[in-house]
Amino acid sequence: MFRIRAVQVQEGDSLLVSYGATDRPRHLLVDGGPSQSITTLLPVLKDARVDDVLKLEALVVTHYDLDHIRGVIELLESLPPWLEIEDVWFNGYHHLGASDSLGLKEADALSALICKLGLPWNKYFQISGNDNAGRAVLQDPRPILLPDGLEIRVLSPDQRGLSALARVWKNPAVPPTEPRQVLGDALGRTNTWPPKEFSASRAHSYTPDRSIPNQSSIALLLTFENKRALLAGDALAEVVKAGLELNGPGVDTIDLLKVSHHGSKGNTHMPLLALMGCKRFLISTNGKTHNHPDHELIERLVADGRNPEIIFNYNTGWSGKWKHRPQGWPFYKARYPEHGNQFVDVLL
Repeated sequence: MFRIRAVQVQEGDSLLVSYGATDRPRHLLVDGGPSQSITTLLPVLKDARVDDVLKLEALVVTHYDLDHIRGVIELLESLPPWLEIEDVWFNGYHHLGASDSLGLKEADALSALICKLGLPWNKYFQISGNDNAGRAVLQDPRPILLPDGLEIRVLSPDQRGLSALARVWKNPAVPPTEPRQVLGDALGRTNTWPPKEFSASRAHSYTPDRSIPNQSSIALLLTFENKRALLAGDALAEVVKAGLELNGPGVDTIDLLKVSHHGSKGNTHMPLLALMGCKRFLISTNGKTHNHPDHELIERLVADGRNPEIIFNYNTGWSGKWKHRPQGWPFYKARYPEHGNQFVDVLL
């Protein structure tokens, strides 16, 4: 089996990846959503236990935005006795500088918890075989192999993204956050319904996200039994595209894209979509804060005769509006959580 389960964590991301034998799958958890996500995340994790234990091969925290990290902090602050974590993939303050050793100022909340609990930290990126903490999770053409055959390639961040974060992260105890003021309609707050008439030319218009936290976002390409899922976090389209190209002159078709930044129009562009050849897209958000997904993002997904399946982890709010295809727009299939579920599953 190879399954991506997108948990309902408000406007945030939390993905439980399961692969391997159906009766005893292995798991990764990618992000934990914003504060109070534990009320939906914990039951999902408990339900995945086998013999009263859930082992995560990796707990991935893509970046410091609160709608990705806060739920992980709450989970580790009250770590259930049945939850085992083999490795934490996360770029902390000490990964941004020239030195890869932990320093005395490593005091931000998540880093302090990792150290307090004695969890392995980026061990798959370790400097030598004896290290409990490794180098930064960084774009690389070399795959990482997890038990039972899951191959992972890191597509983002690149060194430029980590360096940009280093320039603004001055206090080790207080990571930088998204700016409160965003110019224009960068986050889609002025979108109204119904959307404008579909425009193929507008689909190719693109203004990129320049958020410094998002420049540092981890994006992963997962391959299992010849099926591929790209979990884009909040990463930048141009960095993810470069990461794919770094892994070979030709890119195999991607079977699922977890769309970057909850469907923001500034994080997915047409050149990336053309390179992937993907026709299944997963969007994680309730749309409450920023009216995500943006109209322009959906316009790109349905353009060029793609006839995609667009999968939402909420069936209400802004996401629910896409149940009915706007008049004159190209065909697509919208899929939502099954009745009563606080998640949506994608089987690959």
